[in-house]
Amino acid sequence: MLVEDYDELFEMSVDERKHYIQLNPTIVENLLDGVGKEDAAIRDKLNYRLFIQLLTENALSEKMINQFVDHLFADKGLLANIGESGTGAVFQRSYSALYLAAIVNADRQLSYLNKEQLEQITQNAIDLLLKEQDLRSYVNLQSGWAHSVANACELLCAIIEHPEYSIRFTFQILQAIRANLWKDYVFIDDEDERFCNVINAMIVKGIEEDLFIEWFEQLFDQLEAAAYSQGYSALWYKARTNQLNLSKTLYFYLKFANRHEKLRSIVSIFIQRWIKLG
Repeated sequence: MLVEDYDELFEMSVDERKHYIQLNPTIVENLLDGVGKEDAAIRDKLNYRLFIQLLTENALSEKMINQFVDHLFADKGLLANIGESGTGAVFQRSYSALYLAAIVNADRQLSYLNKEQLEQITQNAIDLLLKEQDLRSYVNLQSGWAHSVANACELLCAIIEHPEYSIRFTFQILQAIRANLWKDYVFIDDEDERFCNVINAMIVKGIEEDLFIEWFEQLFDQLEAAAYSQGYSALWYKARTNQLNLSKTLYFYLKFANRHEKLRSIVSIFIQRWIKLG
């Protein structure tokens, strides 16, 4: 599609746009081709903007939405060249997560997705968060934001908030967050808030507080064990920084929401204990 084609679509009324999509279903293929464009002007301001507009206006049929899901949830989308770092494939993974997050959020009213589809998306979203090695946030003026880890969290939040979320994935999600703290990288663009958004979504879902307490204590057990066995390496200090940032953010999430007093108290104790180190 040319820029002029997008401009024409944006200028249409809601009914005109819906009618146009019905007559031109190949628009879905055009949007899918542009999901992971490295040019932010095309990827963000045209493709993603148009997709969200069409989804919001209910202009996409169930068949069209399933086209997006089938294309985006696996090797062509969320897991495209997973494990690579510094390549353009990160935009495909990251924006596949954003598109799917929008679809999952919309599905809370539309109910297009079946349980099997939602579980497949969930597993691959976890795999993306666990295995992503390209941790760049803002890349440059032309490419804009990669932020694959943050957008994977966005997708997981949407999944957890969906009424058909299966709680059996909870431990895997927590372990994927834990893995990111040890990726030899210090997150600096509010990724700690994205991790906490996922944790908070599970808390709101009603998952037992003791599970989060056990997981949180294990984070610092791992940090202590690594210091004892490997010393205070650069990797260790980066993990400590990530954990403390996550802990401080989680503490205030719990405090402002006035929930899970026991967990909040334990988080506070660990912050006080570990922030004195060094």
